[in-house]
Amino acid sequence: MNLPHLPTRRTPGPEPRRRFLGSAARALVWVSALPLGLGRIAEGWAARRNEKAFNDKELDAALIDAGVPDAIETDQITLHSPELAENGALVHLEIESRIPDTQSILVFAEKNPQPLVAQFDMLPGLEPFVAVRIKMAESAFIRIVVRAGGRAYYMRKETKVTEGGCGEV
Repeated sequence: MNLPHLPTRRTPGPEPRRRFLGSAARALVWVSALPLGLGRIAEGWAARRNEKAFNDKELDAALIDAGVPDAIETDQITLHSPELAENGALVHLEIESRIPDTQSILVFAEKNPQPLVAQFDMLPGLEPFVAVRIKMAESAFIRIVVRAGGRAYYMRKETKVTEGGCGEV
């Protein structure tokens, strides 16, 4: 008596070896494309970094070198950050600008050894919203500066950092 042939059960998706070979092939394409100039894209982005402002040790100097010493305080910038951060090495921020024509968002942690911790340049048409994790040396104000329409605006909010997550401020 002949029994019908039943198909063998396979796991969905390619087997691990095929996945590895596919990943290796994609990596090889990227590595081989770097000499052709595709790596220049990242260099172009890195070239715009304001080294002087990022390396300043004082808040006032960083604001001047970033070109925003005369920023105007506004309530059109929203910062969601913890009031009490248990781990200063990982402070989550969500920033939104409701100012028309937002061109860039800068993040300063006022008591950090290097106060300017992040800069985000917005392309036209992008929603001016960013989420980032920063490192804070100690409890301090976080200052968000937005460049929009040729002017600078800011808001600030205090975040307290506990020592070792023990609740001491």
